[in-house]
Amino acid sequence: MAAAQGTPALPASPVVDLKVGTIPTTGAAGFYVAQHRGYFKDVGLNVELVNLSNAAEQAAALAIGSLHAGFCAANVGCYNALARGADMQIVAEGQSAGRTEKSRGSNALVARKDLWDARTVRSARDLVGRTIYMIPGPGAGHHAALARWLRGQGVDPSGVEWGAMASFPDELLAMQHGAIEVGMQTEPLLSAGLARGVHQSIATIEEIDPAFQNVYVMYWTGIDRLGPMAGERLMVAYLRGLRDYDNAFEYGVDQDAIVDILTQETTVKDPAVYRQIKYGYVDPDGVPRRATIEAYPELFRELGLLPGPIDLSQAFNDKYRQFAVQYLGEYQPPH
Repeated sequence: MAAAQGTPALPASPVVDLKVGTIPTTGAAGFYVAQHRGYFKDVGLNVELVNLSNAAEQAAALAIGSLHAGFCAANVGCYNALARGADMQIVAEGQSAGRTEKSRGSNALVARKDLWDARTVRSARDLVGRTIYMIPGPGAGHHAALARWLRGQGVDPSGVEWGAMASFPDELLAMQHGAIEVGMQTEPLLSAGLARGVHQSIATIEEIDPAFQNVYVMYWTGIDRLGPMAGERLMVAYLRGLRDYDNAFEYGVDQDAIVDILTQETTVKDPAVYRQIKYGYVDPDGVPRRATIEAYPELFRELGLLPGPIDLSQAFNDKYRQFAVQYLGEYQPPH
């Protein structure tokens, strides 16, 4: 691996052992690709990827150092942990609203197809008195995004009920059987539900909040003590994997190989699905949408889900990402 010209050397020894939390979705593609393609080994890291079911589990493990890196989400649980001064810091983007034609529309607010066809539920105003289901429930990142969108559409969020579902497959099944009316859905189930006539899209996440930040990468604050430039090494490998993922889905570069990695590591096992759906966007330079991350706690406070204002000014540490971009060079689309 060649570093960008004029950047400082990155040590590849001694070998450092790291545990990195993942959730088996494309949000963790950067880490999965880095593992399979040997990018961690290139920088002297022995990385164990630990699959967990949600961001809350990762936050708890990061706070005590049993994970050295992982993900948190724009939700109440992660904000509460950061507000308590937990030993973790926001270092890069994980996944956010799409910025290209191929990535816009991977999340959407959907209505049951019969209600859509009857023109009963087609707009924000039609949601008053109804329940919007989210994963895992009130306080999720989608809750803040939807509350802001409703206000922009002239609808008071308190006029809507906020429901909880355990998983996106559970939500699709519940809607298919007529048990629920409206919910936030994600790929590949979003496309599957449209194809089966289960639901219809009311608004994509980009229409709801074009600056939506779903998940972000976190480091345990003690990562620098594990070995020389351990955090910088990890970020270099992560961004290499991330850029391969973006190049595969945006430009078709090595797409079969990247899809093979994802079918091994994520819950989507059919390669054809990845070629049909909108892909989950991650900035190839890893830049988190800080303004969104900092704004959502105030929305949650106004919704009664957080007790008071939260100051996140000390929660960000951009030195690892900045080093990785300087080392690799700013992202350039493949020619």
